[in-house]
Amino acid sequence: MPYNYKTELQRYRKYYQSLEPLLEKPRSRAYTAIIFSFLAVSLFGWYAIRPTMETILYLRRQIADETEINKKMEDKISALIEAQAAYQEIAPVLPAVDQSLPPSPDAVPLAVQLRNLASASGTLLTSLQVATVPLIGKDASPSALPGAKPTPGTDNQKAFELSVTVRGPYAALRSFFEGIVSMRRIATVTSATIIAIRPESAATNSAQLGTRFLQLALRLKGYYLVE
Repeated sequence: MPYNYKTELQRYRKYYQSLEPLLEKPRSRAYTAIIFSFLAVSLFGWYAIRPTMETILYLRRQIADETEINKKMEDKISALIEAQAAYQEIAPVLPAVDQSLPPSPDAVPLAVQLRNLASASGTLLTSLQVATVPLIGKDASPSALPGAKPTPGTDNQKAFELSVTVRGPYAALRSFFEGIVSMRRIATVTSATIIAIRPESAATNSAQLGTRFLQLALRLKGYYLVE
């Protein structure tokens, strides 16, 4: 049905005409003025107050965020202080840690320690072989030991193999073995073979001819860290 503006105009004019007597009354006119005044004040007040309210809400949210960040920073500072105190407490033993797990293979110092340990325990060092190891902490090339393979550790922990053979009486071999276990440099025993040998092949003087000699062959792993 097409829109007929004349018909609609007549219908709305009836509404206006019916309101005119009501608006002519003083009380109605006063109420109308009050209502329109209230609406006008509310409208202009809303547009005037709204930016201030938004600013207040934004600032409150920013204060809450800054408070949370400040708390996190205080927690981090406390953690750093505790870490600094713990570091200062263990600082005297850090050199021992570096000796136990050095940042490079340090195969020669380990071999020297084993030689000195053999001498101190009263055993005769007859063989000492070290796998091919890197000089600056990179992965080792294939081992010089027969059948040995490069031994990776964790992501930053590497290992290399070495073998050592000593001869002597049981008490001396036991002392040598216990010395490896208690040695500051970390070295683990992967295999051990012990056999009896004839006294005349191992004795160095006549006082040892009546002593039963044994031969101890060990395979070891030496560990180090890489960055």
